[in-house]
Amino acid sequence: MGYKVFRTMALACAVALAGVATAADNDPPVPSAADFGERPMLKDPILSPDGAMVAAEAKRGDKDVVALVDLDPTKANSTRTIPIPGDFSVQWVRWAGSDKVLVSLLGTSKIYDIEVPITRLITIDVHSGVAAYIGLKSQGLVGDDVLYVDPAGAFLLLSTQPSIFDLPAVYRIDLATLKSEKVVKAQDGVWSWYADDKGVVRTGIAGEGKKWWVVYRERADQEFTRTKRREYDEDDVGVDKFLPIGGSDTGYAMAAGKSGRFGLYKYDFRADAIGEQVYENPEVDIDDFDVGKDGHLSAVYFTNDKPEIEWFDPELKKLQARLDRALPGHANRVISRSADNMRLLILSASADDPGTVYFYDRKTNNMSPFAALYQKLGGKRLAPMEPVRYKARDGLEIRGYLTLPPGRGDKNLPLVVMPHGGPFVRDSWGYDAWVQYLASRGYAVLQPNYRGSTGFGKAFVDKGIGQFGRGMQDDVDDGVKWLATRGTVDAKRVCIMGASYGGYAAMLAAVRNPEIYRCAISFAGLSDVSAQLRYDRKSFAASRYYRNWRDKVRGDKDFELDTISPLKMAERMTVPILIAHGTKDRTVPVSQSQKLHDALVKLKRPHEFVLYKDEAHGFSDPAHATDFLNRVGAFLDKNNPADGKPRGS
Repeated sequence: MGYKVFRTMALACAVALAGVATAADNDPPVPSAADFGERPMLKDPILSPDGAMVAAEAKRGDKDVVALVDLDPTKANSTRTIPIPGDFSVQWVRWAGSDKVLVSLLGTSKIYDIEVPITRLITIDVHSGVAAYIGLKSQGLVGDDVLYVDPAGAFLLLSTQPSIFDLPAVYRIDLATLKSEKVVKAQDGVWSWYADDKGVVRTGIAGEGKKWWVVYRERADQEFTRTKRREYDEDDVGVDKFLPIGGSDTGYAMAAGKSGRFGLYKYDFRADAIGEQVYENPEVDIDDFDVGKDGHLSAVYFTNDKPEIEWFDPELKKLQARLDRALPGHANRVISRSADNMRLLILSASADDPGTVYFYDRKTNNMSPFAALYQKLGGKRLAPMEPVRYKARDGLEIRGYLTLPPGRGDKNLPLVVMPHGGPFVRDSWGYDAWVQYLASRGYAVLQPNYRGSTGFGKAFVDKGIGQFGRGMQDDVDDGVKWLATRGTVDAKRVCIMGASYGGYAAMLAAVRNPEIYRCAISFAGLSDVSAQLRYDRKSFAASRYYRNWRDKVRGDKDFELDTISPLKMAERMTVPILIAHGTKDRTVPVSQSQKLHDALVKLKRPHEFVLYKDEAHGFSDPAHATDFLNRVGAFLDKNNPADGKPRGS
């Protein structure tokens, strides 16, 4: 099949079967809140090594299941769903050979009456559908740290603790009998073990107090030797991820180079030293990398304005170019491959197309749709998202994304600015249900990657040190002013909305800048910075960039955190605010929103408050996600109507 046929077929699949609204749709329907509240039909589909089946996370009602799909079109009942035992949710799914699927499960347990998260591992026989537990009879909190899976599915290597009081050892689990054998005993201080691509545990990372070191061996029949102990450096970026290569003392490591950006390097395990640079992007950090069965680098993944792949496999590099020509305006990513690289799953998605997974057979050169991820959105109107850049008040360039409401032009629009959570993460280009819901109701949406956002190198993260609720907040405000100055938005019709840190930014804006924002919306936001630091310091950590986070949030040790805590300034909150939180949020406790609500009730300040039963740091129940969006829509209609007159007119 030639290129023209490939292109025609791919485009026909994308339009006819993915159900995305196109230029031919003169007036496509506007999605409802329920459409945007929908969960994806499946998540993270992955091909079996022989390319005959697909396994994925899915939902049946409100329960997590594993979906198994036989790709043979002649077979009846080709799709099955396997229920998950107990009160667990699915973390990830992967294959162990072509006859078994491994599933990581997340649940909770209690230690001294304190509820804590635990992970466990099961295997599913794809022929019988029978699920079985993998692990020790007695086990610590982490039970899904799989270091290696035999390509034939005969065994796996699992790093786990016999109890919460033990350091992890490594066990070889026979996947036929499920019997375990300890192959690496626990070592002093070692919490993280790594195996090479041949299934030999080669190295471990150890730490105690302010000291850290590496243990290493060349072969399975050797004892581990330890490198010299070193102190954690406050500003030491170090290695984010590394992979030993079988039969060699070298491997690959993701680490920050002289530029401060994370790139890919050779790593000498015997010398415990970073070697030559393999790849570094000139603008952003790399996110991940893949190595083929031969130990050679296959691909590097990174996110500039949009998600991208740098292929080192010549054939897949050519395929990527063909995909991008056939499906323009989309991020087209190979998300899974058969062992021989002849069968592929490809996800094609964009901001205004929530995504279709395609199955591509390289032998027949045939590509066909496998699944549209959000079926309720098929044929309905969504809005494109554009990368933007603007200058903050101190001259720092801020990247972000701007979504304009369809059919409303690009002048004098009402705006909702939506800072991301974290704060030490980043927003990226792609489908976002909240953004699309707001755009569907007539609002422009700005998503700024304020200073401290990760992915743009250490120097940009450094700019966020001590700027929690200060410079970070200024960057958000400056984005509003930039859009108003160029006439895109009406400066008198602006609200702010966010979740987690974004929810905090919305709360703080309602106190700090009532002259900018007409209203604020917070989901799972924090109102008391000191209390959150006491609860969980890791929630503020950019751990990829700093081994020891300490007081990066506070900045100056004498800085008073109450001055950036909305709860402590509730009497100044005159802007209407909608506050929402999940009752089982373990990242930001529900008390962070409850206490602000209580304070505002006492002060008789205008606000709305809602708790979502059993939700955590996000929505898992589509009914709750839909209810929240409906509340957001009604709140905006009341306080910043998209078609209303500007305030003060």
